[in-house]
Amino acid sequence: MALRWKDYCDIADALNEAYPDMALTDMPDGELIRLVKSLPDFADDAEPDETVLSAIWNRWVYVAYPEG
Repeated sequence: MALRWKDYCDIADALNEAYPDMALTDMPDGELIRLVKSLPDFADDAEPDETVLSAIWNRWVYVAYPEG
């Protein structure tokens, strides 16, 4: 299944799996975009908006730090 920006939960889960030790605090949007585009199943040529990036980042934090 190809991931698209709208699949923010699946993207965050894939990021957590691919980069389990990534420091998530103060991650610039450009770095998040680069990491998402590096996922092997990612296939979306559109540019994400701030809402999508925020949703991905928030889900990733939720998955990475469930006790938080």
